[in-house]
Amino acid sequence: MTESKFKEEELEEAIPKKRISINFGRQGGIFLGYAIIILGFYGIVANTVMTNQYNEWIPFYEMAGFEEYFDRTLLIWPYLSASKNFFLPFLLLFIVCFALTYKEEIPAYGIKASLWLVPIIIAQGFIFYFAMFGFSLEPFILQFLHIEGYLNIMLLYSMVLSGSFLGMLLKKLVVTRKEKVI
Repeated sequence: MTESKFKEEELEEAIPKKRISINFGRQGGIFLGYAIIILGFYGIVANTVMTNQYNEWIPFYEMAGFEEYFDRTLLIWPYLSASKNFFLPFLLLFIVCFALTYKEEIPAYGIKASLWLVPIIIAQGFIFYFAMFGFSLEPFILQFLHIEGYLNIMLLYSMVLSGSFLGMLLKKLVVTRKEKVI
């Protein structure tokens, strides 16, 4: 009896205990970065949109009565709200693009994944506009027939590229320092 108990204890020690671990890999990191941008970028902008002239928050179900107090274009041109929300959406975009490129062994993959964030952000602005104010052609007109729309696209791409290139350069610097040490 003691011999079988001894074997059970040895068997428990020999078999490692399973720990929960999730290996996202490349696609998981990209998915996580996209999820952060989808939830965070327009979450911050929407909080700016939903305030009245006294900086009091307007509940979504009461927005119909306060349409003259907020600017609908903030959903299409998020750079207009940058000073009100301390540049947080653009900082979030910069950090996510930095992380997407820094974690890649081949920087072109991270840069390519980061560049796809801009059309996603623009499409998300259209979706939120339609959800909040109903379907109209105004978002398309604001984005593609006004100079501010193209300025918005250029600012988004500049944030994406600057974050990506900084991530690429920092990764190269870290790799060269590791090679010098070894």
